[in-house]
Order: sequence, then structure tokens, then C-alpha cells
Amino acid sequence: MRKRVLPRLVAGVAVTGCVGALGLTALAPAASAASPAKPYDFNGDGYRDLAIGSPNGKVSGKAGAGFVTVTYGSRGGLNTGKRQVLTQDTKGVPGAAEAGDHFGYAVTSADFNRDGRADLVVSSPDEDSSKKNVGSFTVFYGTKSGLSTHAYSSGVSGSSANERVGLSLTAGDFNHGGHADFAYSGTYGWGWFAYDPGARSARAVQHRLAVPGARSTALSPVTAMVYSGDILGLGYPQIVLAWRDPKSTQYRNDVSIWSAKNRDELTMKSNVSAEVGPIAVGDFNGDRRADVAIGQPGDGGHTGGRVTVFAGSVNGVHQWAQTSFSQNTAGIPGASTAGNRFGADLSVGDVNHDGKADLAVGAPGVKVGSAGGAGGAYLLFGRANGLTGTGAQWMSQDTAGVPGGAERGDAFGAQVALGDNNRDGRADLTIGAPGENRGDGSVTLIKGRASGVLPIAGAFAFGPGTFKVSGKGAQLGLRLGD
Repeated sequence: MRKRVLPRLVAGVAVTGCVGALGLTALAPAASAASPAKPYDFNGDGYRDLAIGSPNGKVSGKAGAGFVTVTYGSRGGLNTGKRQVLTQDTKGVPGAAEAGDHFGYAVTSADFNRDGRADLVVSSPDEDSSKKNVGSFTVFYGTKSGLSTHAYSSGVSGSSANERVGLSLTAGDFNHGGHADFAYSGTYGWGWFAYDPGARSARAVQHRLAVPGARSTALSPVTAMVYSGDILGLGYPQIVLAWRDPKSTQYRNDVSIWSAKNRDELTMKSNVSAEVGPIAVGDFNGDRRADVAIGQPGDGGHTGGRVTVFAGSVNGVHQWAQTSFSQNTAGIPGASTAGNRFGADLSVGDVNHDGKADLAVGAPGVKVGSAGGAGGAYLLFGRANGLTGTGAQWMSQDTAGVPGGAERGDAFGAQVALGDNNRDGRADLTIGAPGENRGDGSVTLIKGRASGVLPIAGAFAFGPGTFKVSGKGAQLGLRLGD
């Protein structure tokens, strides 16, 4: 997930990496020289699978212990008949489910050991160790039959109480070392785990960030998030760090691009000031440099929410190269109304198979008929000149072909995810409605086609009962692996 965090920033000059030993020393070695699997293909069959985090879910009567549910892709799309439920009480998983751990708060995926099957990282930001709310990560390795429950768990060495590492996660080969890494954020900083194939272990490369213009040397925690994509067009991903700090005298809302300086260091390539929210990174114009879309769902200065896109370039992102979209943009259905929360979540994928990324936008606060907060989702298309509102598609639970019906507080569109679950070359759309059935939650799956996702055909939805997990307050669909 993908998207929440709170690091402490320290005033100073340029930042370099500081390498420290980490507890993830049992990373499974590759069984062969297989080509690495794409993210979320846990059994290596070529179909993208879906991981759903339910950090508020109840496990063995423990509220907020959290769980992750997994359903596997197939020729017909996601197959809920083939599924897994992962908790900290699952046999082979380190630790134990405890109230308030919030296991499943964030998830990310990559083939870390290059065995041809993707692995899954799950965070528990409120996990206790010798200190309270330090946070931890659990890594589940892919196998031919799916995710293995013989998992490995670690925190970040030297973490402080209430550090809450794992509030956001993202994965990719950030240091161009030939193996996927993953980045994290927490209340006092951010960093990344780099897989070392020689040592067959993981290392942490931790960063403290400079804040130009900050008056103090120790600022209060700020809200931040980590994402990734190849913005510079280098052939490997960079980390996108978004943060806001209400006490800084400058750069109160920033998005910066961090690229590898060497195997152990990252350097900031560019920085822009922008209202921070959920981010999705994708190449909307087909120039082989990913663009950065930022969801800004609040009503301040842009009633109803908006999405701002910064164009990627060889030098990163720039203040002057931005475009904004809202429900008032030509071609986008509806109208901007206070509380719509357009941009509450974003995801990129090529739905119509034209070689350009499209953008799914969640708007969970939209009123549908008389149902306030029923919510909906949009699909905007990439074109040669970038993302456009022309031909944008809108769907709610009252749209023909979508299961169920729009109800007050469903929050349909609180999460969106695009991924090709049936391997037809077109991204399919998954939409979370964590408010469904008074907080039980639900997930709806809509197949991509040449025309986008409309008209809808073959869509289906499921709730906690599909996985035989506790529905009360589970908020299924609150986190979708993307």
C-alpha cells in the first residue's frame, strides 16, 4: 500500500545512506537462475494475484490484530476459490496476533530471491518488541502452490518507541543491483532494505532527510509516503518520497525523487512543492519516463478533490510541468462537490492495451442518488500528450453490471488497484468499499477491455465471508496490493 507514513526530518545538507545490519538474515536463496516474476505473481504462473490488507480486522477475538487475504489470478481472472488468509497466528508466521498490531497496514511485492515467484511484504506498524509500537515487516515467499507460511519477520535495528515502521511500503531494484529491494517509512524516518545476493541477507540503508529552510534541527513528525517508478527513464525505479510538515518554514508539502548513487546510497534528483496525498507512478504519454500523479482529495482550494500530475523527465519532476484534473475537468463525469474526495486513492495500469498507462481514481465520498458517501471510481486514459479527461469513465455500485447497490457510507472507491489478473494484456480494476455492511467491507473486480471498463460485463464482488474471516469491522478493501 501503499501510502501512509510519519517521519521526523532533520535540518541539514545533502543526505547519504547509512548502512546497518538488519534482522532479515534468512532471506531464501534462489532455487535456480529463473527470470524474476512480476510483482504479485506468487505462484509463478504468469497471472497477477491480489493481496488485500485488513489492518483493523479481528483475529481470535483480538480487535485490530489485522490479517491479509490473498486470491489468485487465472485465465478467467481472479479465482476466489483459490485463496489464503495470513495472520500472525498462522502456523509458521513469526510472532502472534495481538490487539492493535494492525498486521496488513501496508503490503508490497517483488521477487526478492529471483526464483520466478513473487514474494509479499506485510507491515505491522504497531507491533511491540522491547519498545511499544516499534513496527515490523513479515516477508512471505512465493512457491509453486502460492505463498509459503514459513515466513520471516524483522524490525529496523535501533528503532524507537512509536516509530511505527511500515506505515508505507514500496518495492523495486532501487540500487540497480540486480535484486529487488523494498522501501519503508515510519514516524521518525524512512529507508530501504537492500538484498545482498553475496551475503544472502538483507541490509538496511537508512536515511535522515534535509529540510531546506527549517528553523529547528529536530522537527515534529510529519506525514510522508514512499512510492516508486522509473521517472528518470533509467531502466530501473527511483523512490518517490512525499511528505508534509506543518512546522517547517519552507517546503511544507514536498515530493522528491531519489535515485541510486551507488549500491548503498540514494541521492535526491529533484523536488517539487505540492499538496501531498496518495500517489501513483506511471507513463501516461508513452515516452518511457514515468509521470507522478498525486491525489489531493481535500476541499481546501479545490472543492471535491483533484489529481495533479507531474511529468517525468531525465531530470525528474518540475514545478512548471504539472496538470490538474477534477470532476469539473472537461470529459470527466459529474461535478466537484465538497466531500467527494476525488483522488482519495490512485492506481496505474494499461487497461486498453495501447502502451500508455491509464489512471484509476477513487472518489469514496461521492453521493450516489440519495446515498451520501456511497462512493465511486473513475478511469482516466493516457494519450500521446499525456493523461486526459476526455472519455473518462465513472462507475458506482449503481452502475449497470456492478454487483450490489450504492448505500450510504459504503466508501466504494476508497481503494483502487489496476492489474492484469487474467493475462490478456489489459489491466483489470479492483475497487475496495471498506464501509460496506457497516464496516465489514467488500471488494469488486471489473475486467479491463479495449474500451476501458465500460460497459461492465462479468464483474463480481466478495466480502469477508468468502475467506471465512471475521466480518465485524474488518473493512475488507481498506488496503489493496498495487
